[in-house]
Amino acid sequence: RADEMPYETPNGCVYDSGDYARMLDTALELIGHDGIAERRADAESRGMLLGLGIGSTLDSGTNNFGQSRLINPELQFSGNNEVATVKLDIFGEIVVTLGTTPQGQSHETTAAQVVADILGCSVDDVNVRAGHDSYWNSHAGFSGTYASQFAVTGLGAVKGATEMLACEMKELAAIVLGCEPSDIELGGSFARMKSNPEAALPFMALGAIINANNAGLPEDLDVTLNCRYVYRPPFEPPDVERKFGNLTLTYAAQVHVAVVEVDPQTGVYEIVDYAAVDDCGKRINPQVVEGQVMGATAQALGAATHETFTYDEDGNLLTPNFYDYHVPHALDMPPLKTGNLESPSPFTSLGTKGMGEGGGAGIHAVCAALQDALRSQGNAIVYDSCNPYHRVWELLSEPESSRARVTVEPAA
Repeated sequence: RADEMPYETPNGCVYDSGDYARMLDTALELIGHDGIAERRADAESRGMLLGLGIGSTLDSGTNNFGQSRLINPELQFSGNNEVATVKLDIFGEIVVTLGTTPQGQSHETTAAQVVADILGCSVDDVNVRAGHDSYWNSHAGFSGTYASQFAVTGLGAVKGATEMLACEMKELAAIVLGCEPSDIELGGSFARMKSNPEAALPFMALGAIINANNAGLPEDLDVTLNCRYVYRPPFEPPDVERKFGNLTLTYAAQVHVAVVEVDPQTGVYEIVDYAAVDDCGKRINPQVVEGQVMGATAQALGAATHETFTYDEDGNLLTPNFYDYHVPHALDMPPLKTGNLESPSPFTSLGTKGMGEGGGAGIHAVCAALQDALRSQGNAIVYDSCNPYHRVWELLSEPESSRARVTVEPAA
């Protein structure tokens, strides 16, 4: 329950935050669950079978690979660190170097937002260099891009480096303007005195002073305007004797609900309604999150309906190209309704969680919807995560065969 968060599981993992019941209520409301009986009756009047299914996932992010150490105690404990550098160059541009390489998750956009918010400048003044190319920075690149972690580790490193840069910028401006660093505020791409906003230095002036006009600065001034920060998640090494410990820092959540209509004469079905609700903690950029929700849903529906490797009896792959192996596109997508909750994580510096692996809920939702639709047709059991039309036809034609795949043994 929401009031039990953070919640420690029996194996030591800690669910950081969330309200799963509220997410389910939101998803059912989006799908119009109160009217599902009427929709089922309407489908039957047209000779169709209607089913509703619910799928949910916990998207564990920022994995510390502690489970490897549980298997082999001699292995090192990574802790899953990440690094970023943020500098103000001579032209007044903020240059950010990430240790991660995005594959469409918009690391550049979200990193620029975090930097701009802290420094009080426009995102247009921020240039983000993704990846750990040693040409740019031989020290960038710790963990990388995987396990739904950039919003925590990557942005945590960006936040830390930017805050260091902000302190240095205030210190330099205070020397030039003859005041204390606490008297300086950053905003509008200027460093200015709080008591006299007209006494201000543009960011470009700060960059030029430290890089090209620094002869008159105090010798003991430790300001470079080039800051590097390593983010270290607050993990403790797992207890290898008890096989106990927190292996993942955050748990985003997804609840998907699918409504399908099945033609009992052919096994052909259509997803006629769909809702997806997510909770990834604090949303840095809601539009980026929505894009990831839609992409995850498309991947889920592809995996649930037709994406599969098919072989003949001699082991030859029958789906070797994208004509035979159909990847879902826009025309395959059902009407999609989305909702969200924000339960900031108490364990991360920005309250964020990962958002990269929400597609699992969609597979569960479609399978459950098919199961619900087929109940009146011999109560077949949907036993596979991928169910093309021909498999649904087999379930309709021989429900006993599907039930024979499942055995229930009484408890000892």
